[in-house]
Amino acid sequence: KDKNGQVTTGWASLDKKLFGGFNRGELNIFAGGSGSGKSLFMQNMALNWALQGKNVVYISLELSEELCSMRLDAMLTGMGTKDVVKNSDDVTLRVKMASKKAGGLQIVQMKNGCTVNDIRAYLKEFQIQNNIRVDALLIDYLDLMMPVSVKVNPNDQFIKDKFVSEELRNLAIEYNILFVTASQLNRSAVDEIEFDHSHIAGGISKINTADNLIGIFSSRAMRERGRVQIQFMKTRSSSGVGQKLDLKFNVESLRIEDLDEDEQEDTSTTSIYQKLKTKTTVAPAG
Repeated sequence: KDKNGQVTTGWASLDKKLFGGFNRGELNIFAGGSGSGKSLFMQNMALNWALQGKNVVYISLELSEELCSMRLDAMLTGMGTKDVVKNSDDVTLRVKMASKKAGGLQIVQMKNGCTVNDIRAYLKEFQIQNNIRVDALLIDYLDLMMPVSVKVNPNDQFIKDKFVSEELRNLAIEYNILFVTASQLNRSAVDEIEFDHSHIAGGISKINTADNLIGIFSSRAMRERGRVQIQFMKTRSSSGVGQKLDLKFNVESLRIEDLDEDEQEDTSTTSIYQKLKTKTTVAPAG
């Protein structure tokens, strides 16, 4: 297990489904529709790994460094994103206290359409300048990148994603790091409750390369209840394919955590069925 470089995701319930967590050198993809919380999941995972003492680099091709930083401050302190700026002194103190035991967490925004070579060059420079070894890399997200090895038409999503995903996986193997990225779901997934491979934007090429593909399902009703669901669409190292898992989502601080034990029991099919069944109580005869 140690030789394989397996590392916990920071969510015990997710680790259980994956037989221990993510492995170094793997391509792990979170898939979700627009606004489903792909970036939030990756930011939460980046924070989980940093708090475990790992050096993490989070590359955003979409959101600004300032917005990502504010979200991570909110997650770390438990405050709402609106309150982070108001209580900047308190936030600064809490972040400094947490950083004494945590690893480094570097957030950087790169241009849309960048390649694996741009990321490789940044990682090399970052490691040399700071004299550290990067343990985890998160890229938000795969669909916005372009391949190095071949010139393709940006409209040819299948070929583009095939080469980009293969190059990213090779990068993870080369640096022996934990690697997570995200991908969009297509329009046919908008009204779906259960996702499958046909819902991935750009075709099946990136699914073939991925080691773990996890779908994110989040409706408005679920968010109001403080829930987000992940669906295991593909796993190479476990038997979790087709299974679902509910996690706790704090709407204010944007933190995603494991459900409590009593709440986990409520998510099972049997308990939901029991709740739906009409229950009648008959008083004993006097």
